[in-house]
Amino acid sequence: MLPSARVRFASFRRLVIRALMAAAFVPALPLAARADLTGLFDNPTLAGLQLKPLGPALANTVASTYPVASASSSVTYVYDPALETFERRTGVLGPIFGERTETIGKGQVNLGVSYSYVNISDINGEALDNLVNKPLLDGRFIYFQVAGGTRLADGRFTTYLPVRVRADLSVTAHIIAPAITYGITPDWDVNLALPVMVTSLGLDVTAKVPDPRLPQFALPAGSPLTGTRTFSESGSAAGIGDLLLRTKYVLHRFDWVDVAAGLGLSFPTGDDNDLQGAGTMRVQPQLILSHVFEDRIEPLINLAVDIDTEDASRSVFAWAAGGTARLYGPVNAAVVFLGRSQFSSLADEIPDPFFFQIERADLFDASVGVRVLFAETGVITANALIPLNDDGVRADVIPTVGVEYAFSMPW
Repeated sequence: MLPSARVRFASFRRLVIRALMAAAFVPALPLAARADLTGLFDNPTLAGLQLKPLGPALANTVASTYPVASASSSVTYVYDPALETFERRTGVLGPIFGERTETIGKGQVNLGVSYSYVNISDINGEALDNLVNKPLLDGRFIYFQVAGGTRLADGRFTTYLPVRVRADLSVTAHIIAPAITYGITPDWDVNLALPVMVTSLGLDVTAKVPDPRLPQFALPAGSPLTGTRTFSESGSAAGIGDLLLRTKYVLHRFDWVDVAAGLGLSFPTGDDNDLQGAGTMRVQPQLILSHVFEDRIEPLINLAVDIDTEDASRSVFAWAAGGTARLYGPVNAAVVFLGRSQFSSLADEIPDPFFFQIERADLFDASVGVRVLFAETGVITANALIPLNDDGVRADVIPTVGVEYAFSMPW
């Protein structure tokens, strides 16, 4: 590297090291002693309200909403035999989410770190902050046991009373994702990413006794059993997410399209009960098509299968289509449409779905972002991941910001 490049790299390396040290410090934050986040639903005060099955359902589903940034380096290099050195390839900076066939170049390295904020707001189109149980389900209802029993307004005797439950769920995640990409050959890249996460779960419950939607259980005027009860629980957890190892190899370069094969391995290093991982190992083979035209625009198509190695029924077909373009000077824009479709008709069945059922989800999102080149090989990124439909567990929008820097290895 030239002296000026070494100075720039040293400055950026210090920045990345500080970010990684901050990320590594997160798991050591002094959090109050607690069980797993999903264990909040096991609180004895909530017994009988049919909330317990929601914990495993969220653990199996929430992690799939977390964004996974592209493994492709924004800046690429090609070898110039006349100069016997690698030169930066001019052109577009590549997608923020989704993959392109362009490789970084042999012996080149890209370091980056991104931050995403996820605030789960809906499930199957229903707002999580206003979930109300069904009054009847197959002739059953949610109820409180009445010790010693009581008389109803019509004179009948009962030992239980139905309850209308209104639940407010709050699920958030702060995700810091350091990543490194290395060029093994001119056509072969490898990428490693390990997110560090702070997740939180809040639960506020209001229970009205008896359920006014079932008038046959009305109590006499002035009964001490009539009323509203409230419960509140919350917790936070810090730790690492699932380790992601990805590799990409260019199979062929044509005049109008380049073809690459990708393979990802997602290791279950994150605790799914703390909403920090999928809980299973996943294998992700992928076909990547893209091409740079006039050093200005790069359309892309991705086709992939996300295979759950423990439960094939929870595997997913994934695709991406869109492109990136150089707008003006160092400013690039990226727009990519993303889709995920589960193979099975019901991925995570809840035994007593009084509030919601997590059914087979076809997820469609739009990734809209801007990338700006600085210091020749540095890139700053800002992006919004916007849901295009209501299926599954969803956030209103997932913002992501990031910074990365590419450089040649000194050897």
